[in-house]
Amino acid sequence: MVRVTKGWRDRILATLMAMAGVALTVFVYTHFISTLHVRHGYKLFYLGLVLVFFTGVFSFVVFGLLERQQTQLERTNEELQRRRDILQGLWDATEMAADKPDVEGVLQRIVDVARPLFGAEYAAMAVLSDEDPSQIQSFITSGLSDAMRDKIGALPTGRGLLGEVIRTKRVIRLDDMSKHPASSGFPPHHPPMNSFLGLPLLYQGAVVGHLYLTNKPGGFTEQDQAMAQLFSRQAAVVISNARLYQDREAWATVEERERIGRELHDGVLQTLYGLTLSLEFILDANGGLSPELRRELNRITETLSLTMTDIRIYIQSLGTSPVDLLVAVRDMLHRTGNGGEVELEFHDQEYRSLDSDAVHDLVLTVQEAVSNSKRHGHAEQITVGWESTDWEYHLWVEDNGEGFPADRVETTSRQHFGLANMQRRIERMGGTMDVSSEPGNGTMIQFRWPRTPLTH
Repeated sequence: MVRVTKGWRDRILATLMAMAGVALTVFVYTHFISTLHVRHGYKLFYLGLVLVFFTGVFSFVVFGLLERQQTQLERTNEELQRRRDILQGLWDATEMAADKPDVEGVLQRIVDVARPLFGAEYAAMAVLSDEDPSQIQSFITSGLSDAMRDKIGALPTGRGLLGEVIRTKRVIRLDDMSKHPASSGFPPHHPPMNSFLGLPLLYQGAVVGHLYLTNKPGGFTEQDQAMAQLFSRQAAVVISNARLYQDREAWATVEERERIGRELHDGVLQTLYGLTLSLEFILDANGGLSPELRRELNRITETLSLTMTDIRIYIQSLGTSPVDLLVAVRDMLHRTGNGGEVELEFHDQEYRSLDSDAVHDLVLTVQEAVSNSKRHGHAEQITVGWESTDWEYHLWVEDNGEGFPADRVETTSRQHFGLANMQRRIERMGGTMDVSSEPGNGTMIQFRWPRTPLTH
């Protein structure tokens, strides 16, 4: 079946109108004007009137067709301009994804483009949580000022109409949001909204986000919906590419961190370990060393051990998993030969919330405290303890060593290099160190610091 376009239909109609006008003119002249008993000049006059009448009718129809075609042409041009605007906006977002792979920035650019493009007063993009696909993880808006967002308060959680789009993964277009059964109203200080267009952004069958447009004067049309679906498909590609680029960058960073960690472990750490073994061999093989030289070699050995612990914790911090305090302490005790002599009493697992910098300082602190207990206190039993409350963390090292008088605690803490290091580290975390000791009753060093570190 041959399909006739509107343009051809208009041409055929105009031709038929012209032919009909000629035929009617001939018909009127033959049956009416030529039979009149008047002079020939009057017959020509009447014939002219008929021609003028039918010419006017023909012109009216033709110009009406031309006006309709002009209107259709203007609408087509507007549609093409909107498509160009969509492509330009998405191209800008694509360039942003290539130049600066910031997914949040790309999402913000997309909603900023969509809002004026579809004549909406407000636009928003919802990104779902990876752990719970029914919950909104981030919510990017356009048209709301920072002050308005602050007044509104918490971001949407996926209820109401927003959640309806998420659950159904289908387009919802409304003239009045409040009349939809899924509508749950707005929180205090939220601007009024009426017309609504919400749709999922799908890429290869997966939802990468949800676009919401509201408050278009006169409401959103079927044409708006069709254009928005085209926009959403292209936007989903842009978002997916930005995420892929970001993932690649993150993977490259992980590989580089792992390479640095391997070089530190196989190079620097092994060299320091070799130096430590050499010093220990010198101490064991030369019983006639002077006490001063033996103390100095012991101090160097202890410093190397602390440095190795420092490097090992740094290597762990280069990994993708958080540094675990308990694991790091066990590793340090094993490497220093104290794994079977120190008892660990960890009463909860809140230490897992500590960042790598805090773990680094705490492991070095425990290492120095254990070393002091063995070298200076000659302790046979050492306990490293941990507990926490709602407001603070508590770490302690207790031994059954020789101890020292209470009046020497402050002087010892002030003069001993290791204790000074411990004091400095715990103060950097906004905490305090307390040393208690008695001759023959061992020593306990306690560290307390707030769960929220103090700022100076």
